[in-house]
Formats: sequence, structure tokens, C-alpha cells
Amino acid sequence: MKLNGPAQQARAALDQDDALRETKASLLEESDKAEKELTALLRGCLADAIRDRSLMPMWFVTVLGAVPPTEKTQEWMDLATEVLAYRATYQVTDTVVALGLETDDIPERWEWHDDLAERLKRW
Repeated sequence: MKLNGPAQQARAALDQDDALRETKASLLEESDKAEKELTALLRGCLADAIRDRSLMPMWFVTVLGAVPPTEKTQEWMDLATEVLAYRATYQVTDTVVALGLETDDIPERWEWHDDLAERLKRW
């Protein structure tokens, strides 16, 4: 059956939507893969720094302490790694404030920022 008029336009819009969803799904998969790779890399670097008894930056020690606690070590490593990922993702270079200063209006950034800030306060 051949479509015409509004039905044809609707079919074209649906086809375009399907193509866009396919493109974005691919980007989301790539993003998830990159996030996992970054997290693994940062976690490894953090573990090496702890093993080597490296001096941690002031911003790190202020919110997380110099070394992981004897209890809840896994939780500490997860939080520390996520803070490192946040700093790397948004190129935070502040030497004192772990999450840096508010400098832009990216909603995703501030959702992540607020979540981390709350978790750091509870820590």
C-alpha cells in the first residue's frame, strides 16, 4: 500500500527517528566503553599511588584522606576513582577544591557534581 500526504510525512519522520536512534545508540555504547576504560585506568593509577605511598594532592587528602580506611576500602576506592574521573572529564585543576569551582552551565556536569559533593560530605 502506497502512503500519501500526512501518512507519508509521518513514515519519513519515523524513519528519520529510527536512524537517529541507531546513531545515538552507537555513540552511547562508545561512551560507556570509554567511561569503563577511564575508570579502570584511574583506579589502577590510584592503587599504584597508594601502594607506592605517594603523597596525594591537598584536594584529595582534604575530602578523602591520605589512604583508604581499613573498613569500607572498596567504597573509598570507588568514590576516589569517581572524583578522579570527574576531574579528568571536566579538566578540573583546582589544587584545593576537589570538584573545582562552578564555571559552566552543563546540566549533566552539575548533576554529577552535586551527587559527588553529597557523597563526599557523607564520607
